[in-house]
Amino acid sequence: MAVASDTDNLLGRVKRAGVIILGVSGNRPWIEVCYEGDLMHTERFELPASAAQVFVEELPQKTILFEPPRTMIYLDGAHNIEIRREGDNVVVRGTRAGEPQV
Repeated sequence: MAVASDTDNLLGRVKRAGVIILGVSGNRPWIEVCYEGDLMHTERFELPASAAQVFVEELPQKTILFEPPRTMIYLDGAHNIEIRREGDNVVVRGTRAGEPQV
């Protein structure tokens, strides 16, 4: 039986993220990330259809705007984030841009 490596669980990385948008379209979850200071340029990640929940951890937030079918999370400054699959869930974590990555 093959064991998934740490990089197999990595769905994406974004430097200098300012806003995270969590949403669902056609029963398919996705995450869109807007760069700090530039809401016109984004990066989108289609999540596995089997993703049970999405958790945003260790990221200081200014505000959260819930507008079904999406949730917008405005971060407290620019952050470098990682999106990982952990079991049936997806976890978004990050560090403030300019701090060393863990």
